[in-house]
Amino acid sequence: MKVVVVHEWEDSQKDAVTNFFDQLVKMVKDKKLPKGMKLEKVEISHENKTAICQWDVDNMDMLMQAAKQFNISWRIKAFTPQVLYEHKGIL
Repeated sequence: MKVVVVHEWEDSQKDAVTNFFDQLVKMVKDKKLPKGMKLEKVEISHENKTAICQWDVDNMDMLMQAAKQFNISWRIKAFTPQVLYEHKGIL
């Protein structure tokens, strides 16, 4: 299941957010994510205090339970998007 998670934070949370994403990326690179969870992409805009993560997970509950372990104190919204258009390159 494809899931998008939007993170939004306040200036006072910047250090915690930076630490979280550093840990998350390290877990991915070290292949330490729980089975059934694959992080496909992280996009971040420090200027807008927003990050977008694209996941492929077995189920949404698994992802949200894993997020709780990080004690996230900023706003997050997780949803399964409906694709309206996707550019397919020529192979």
